[in-house]
Amino acid sequence: MEKFKLEYIWLDGYKPTQSLRSKTKIIKGFSGKLDDCPMWSFDGSSTEQAPEVLPTACCSL
Repeated sequence: MEKFKLEYIWLDGYKPTQSLRSKTKIIKGFSGKLDDCPMWSFDGSSTEQAPEVLPTACCSL
């Protein structure tokens, strides 16, 4: 089964200037459709976005 690299990119919560952040996930059998991208949560404490952030896919390349 083919493997795919999904990269989630978002702006952090630092002020006055936000920075880009990203996480990468390798999954098997991805259809290529945005609706099939899995939700990926993390606690957000390292990016000033606590208690929880839920990155959602918004682009497919």
